[in-house]
Amino acid sequence: MKSRSPLMAISTVAFVAVATLAACSSSTPATTAVSAIDAASAAASAAASADAAGAGVAGTEAMRTLCDQMIADGLSPEAASALAETNGFSARVGTIDGEPQALTMDYREDRFTFEVQGGVVTACTYG
Repeated sequence: MKSRSPLMAISTVAFVAVATLAACSSSTPATTAVSAIDAASAAASAAASADAAGAGVAGTEAMRTLCDQMIADGLSPEAASALAETNGFSARVGTIDGEPQALTMDYREDRFTFEVQGGVVTACTYG
């Protein structure tokens, strides 16, 4: 069974935050609140579709190739980060042995997020 990607978790949190804020606002017209919820829902849906397709939401061909290489070569997070940085990208670890790590929710097109199992990168997303 495939675990949720960090991007999907972030999309879900963003959707809940937007929905909560929209519901709490008394000065925002109902149409604005609905539009915000629709936009967050569309973003979460797009992320889920892209994740299900295995493509991630962003990333250049170079990023997709590097991601595939990191997984195929069974690199450690340190080695994968070094490879990313050598190619002009940044990297971070999103989960270690199934445990989510504390991450910022900013979107960066030049960043990999790794899933690590037993000291080896088993999945990565970009963006």
